[in-house]
Amino acid sequence: MKKILLVLTAAAMFAACNDAKKEETKPEETAAATPAETPKAEVKMPYVSAYSNAFEVGNPAYAAMIEQGSWKDWEMNSMDNMKSWMADTILAFQADNAVVRGADAMMARWKKGRAKYSKVIDTIHAALATYNTDKKENWVMIWAKEINTNLKGKTDTVELMETWRINKDGKADMLLQYDRATRKK
Repeated sequence: MKKILLVLTAAAMFAACNDAKKEETKPEETAAATPAETPKAEVKMPYVSAYSNAFEVGNPAYAAMIEQGSWKDWEMNSMDNMKSWMADTILAFQADNAVVRGADAMMARWKKGRAKYSKVIDTIHAALATYNTDKKENWVMIWAKEINTNLKGKTDTVELMETWRINKDGKADMLLQYDRATRKK
């Protein structure tokens, strides 16, 4: 037992007397690298995507169009503006699993849905306009929170994510919408 303690003590003293200097790092050097500084390594993905990674920053005017049309007009209950930014042939996959085809059907559905609320407060977390160079398509992604007050005064908060495709005429022609599951109370 004494030999083990002697060996451990000697090892500890040797480690403590090591003259190797540690490199000091500055706080700014330890921060995460920005995407521009990160080397683009070839990464093998486990699935073949329908879209390549050939996305670049898109037209911010499309993000503004979707924020105004899908969000601000909904919040302010002024959905008559929908036809100005939505293609007649829009295909919408709504968060409640409903599939809506056509601008008229979409406008009727949204007006009926909005009529259930006395007040809506929307908060946009992020709006990202992208362009896929392979398929030559514009997309807008919105992450948001919505606080709805129904006609009886009860409020509910919903986190939403919408992905909009913008056609060659600059109008939204597809919507993929997701929200958090309604919690049982």
